[in-house]
Amino acid sequence: MERKIAGLVAGLMVAATLAPAMASAQVYVVPTPRPRFERIPPPRRGMQWHRGYWRWGYGSYVWVPGAWAPVVVAPGAYYPQQVVVVQPPPPSPPPPRVERLSADALFPFDRGGVNDIRPQGIADIQQIAVRLRAQPFDHVEVDGYTDRLGGADYNLNLSQRRADAVRDVLISQGVPAEKIRAVGFGSQKPLVQCSGGDMESAALIRCLQPNRRVEIVTYLGG
Repeated sequence: MERKIAGLVAGLMVAATLAPAMASAQVYVVPTPRPRFERIPPPRRGMQWHRGYWRWGYGSYVWVPGAWAPVVVAPGAYYPQQVVVVQPPPPSPPPPRVERLSADALFPFDRGGVNDIRPQGIADIQQIAVRLRAQPFDHVEVDGYTDRLGGADYNLNLSQRRADAVRDVLISQGVPAEKIRAVGFGSQKPLVQCSGGDMESAALIRCLQPNRRVEIVTYLGG
């Protein structure tokens, strides 16, 4: 399977040298939020404070507030119970790196296979693979999204096929397969909301363009 994918990618890269210049897949790195100041509350007996952190909520960063957690206790040698000396709370996990690619620039209309990815899209994904190979990371999620036009099942299937295709290119470029998960979300988590009576109008399709995307979310680990 990986040889087949690698062959398809190699063929597309040859085509890229022959094809006229075209728009990039528009790789956009979503800005990471600044650390949020959080006041540590007064100590509580038998409890330990864990600081808040930013996580990725499929479409945007979400702040997870700090919370109290019980201190672990264990039976002691001379007392009915003895509080275990716990280490300081683990550092909050760093926010993941999110790279957003335009599905319109990656794929022709209604297409979602590896051999459908435009040559410039292949080049952009290859550059992301180079970065992934050069730095340690915990895991990667490739998330596919569509706009709201069309049926729910159709959109879910198309977004999954596109996420799978981008994942397969990353694997062909040396990113460990066991560290990549591809998920299609269909029209969920839109970035923009567009109104319009004519659902098939060209203006509405252009307005919904940001929602048609593939996001490569790299979790660096704690």
